[in-house]
Amino acid sequence: MTIYDLKTMQACKIEEKTVVALGTFDGCHLGHASVLQSAFYKAKELKAKSVVYTFDTLCNKEGEAILTLEEKIKAISKFGIDYIAIDTFENVRELSGEDFVKDVLANGLGAIFATCGFNYRFGKNASCDAEALSAFFKNLGGSVQICDKIMYNDVPISSSHIRNQIKNGNIEELLSYMRPYSIYSMVEKGKGMGNKDLGFATINQQIPNGKVVPCTGVYITECEIGEDVFPAITNVGYRPTTDGENTFLNVETHIIGYSGVLYYSYLRVNFYKYLRPERKFSSLDELKAQIEQDKKSALEYFGYKEKV
Repeated sequence: MTIYDLKTMQACKIEEKTVVALGTFDGCHLGHASVLQSAFYKAKELKAKSVVYTFDTLCNKEGEAILTLEEKIKAISKFGIDYIAIDTFENVRELSGEDFVKDVLANGLGAIFATCGFNYRFGKNASCDAEALSAFFKNLGGSVQICDKIMYNDVPISSSHIRNQIKNGNIEELLSYMRPYSIYSMVEKGKGMGNKDLGFATINQQIPNGKVVPCTGVYITECEIGEDVFPAITNVGYRPTTDGENTFLNVETHIIGYSGVLYYSYLRVNFYKYLRPERKFSSLDELKAQIEQDKKSALEYFGYKEKV
């Protein structure tokens, strides 16, 4: 287990008593926020330190992350939590639920209180639930707060639901209960066809390994460049009009109002709305006309009165 001070990102050892928030926190959506906030406020009440215990990789069968580990750490740090304990699933997968609570949480992290979601599972083969967690903590003189499910349109907010929405292109719904789905990766040098043949300069990126891949198509997005944020349109797909039988998935973004060179920079693209499916156009002129319409849609979405 590696423990980091979230304020310095330096490895450390916890000497104080703690309140531990438990979960994968893949997405840091409203359901996760309730667990994190409960730990933060309970730690203040008990004059203890707040800790998040999570894993360095996902344990779900799909192996598809909403957030990379770095993104997850950044999101958790905004909740005022003192420490994050990052463990490897292999370290604890054979532990019984009781041994996990005693050895890892109580003895390892000094936990006297824990918070978790209503559907939290732990112990070998995920054999224990939140009620078992409460019972084990009670035996050690501690307590547990089990946070209720949070609903949106009569559906429980969960990471599995969010992953499905991303895969289906339902990006806009996510904005009601989490930060925009985003891609943060290096800008790769492409063929230059966007600028040369279409008159629309673009950046090319790849989706980080292990991250959930959105539905192919065109999206309204924003691109973060340093401290500035620019409206943009992004195509996730295979560029059938210009690349023909291209076989690898590409993320291509036209940043509206920006003309600098960004090769090999690391940039974040935030997704806000699915516009249309990717399709093959009969000519470059037809594609150019569609891109102009896509740009107009993006500018209208973000409230720009004139072209940037």
